[in-house]
Amino acid sequence: MFEEHIYIGISDLKSLLFSLKMQKGIDFSDYALSSLKRRVENFMKRFHFKDIDELTHKIIKDEYFYELFLKDILVDTTELFRDPEFWIELKRVVFFKFRKLNSIKIFIPESNSGEDLFSLLIMLSNEELLNKTEITLGSLSKLNIEKIQKATIETKKMEVNIANFEKIYENGNISDFFQEKGHVVKLKKELFKNVNIIEQNFFSDEISGIYHLILFRNKTIYYNPQLKMKALKILKKHLITGGFIVLGIKEKLDFPDYNKEFETISETEKIYKKII
Repeated sequence: MFEEHIYIGISDLKSLLFSLKMQKGIDFSDYALSSLKRRVENFMKRFHFKDIDELTHKIIKDEYFYELFLKDILVDTTELFRDPEFWIELKRVVFFKFRKLNSIKIFIPESNSGEDLFSLLIMLSNEELLNKTEITLGSLSKLNIEKIQKATIETKKMEVNIANFEKIYENGNISDFFQEKGHVVKLKKELFKNVNIIEQNFFSDEISGIYHLILFRNKTIYYNPQLKMKALKILKKHLITGGFIVLGIKEKLDFPDYNKEFETISETEKIYKKII
């Protein structure tokens, strides 16, 4: 049996993006088209769509399927404490400074899965900072929000999570933060008492609040230069002077004159401090 191959042209993809913008108010036109094209093709293959018109009609007319499409094409994180060296540096530099604060506000925009949030909650608890911290997480997808709120991980996927955690806390026990629920483990409810999870279009919805830490890891690599610049300007606006912004290890803060406004705390782990 031959494997099914799905191929769409750039004009097809742009047609789909135009329909999404007009009918759903979601603008993906400034995302990196090559990556987006690949994810749309994989989605079409998964659900056996033959052409872009068929897919577009289903997305526009079926609200649940639209949410399923969003969930599937938005890039997520697959493990807790991914890139352990980053979390070690965050603990060493940023959390050390947070000990002096009476309250801490953290923002995780454009989130498509809960792994970074879960990792953050575990670390804040371990560092005895959780009770004075408020976290706001924004996501474009309702289905992703539901998934994050469930806060469950399949037991078979915990091996890599445990290995990452033990690189940060050699004598720690990650199971202290979970309850076993059959074939999954669930993050303990008390960790979420100061977490606000909202449906949010990062680029068009009004964003409130000023934050001490913003996690924006592995997002801008999927944007074109114009959208990346727009994102960084939004983040800068909502970061307190002396606060920290974190990007992915393959990204960098490189808008004009950024070095006059930000200090590079870690070049390898992409941690930056706003200085003015």
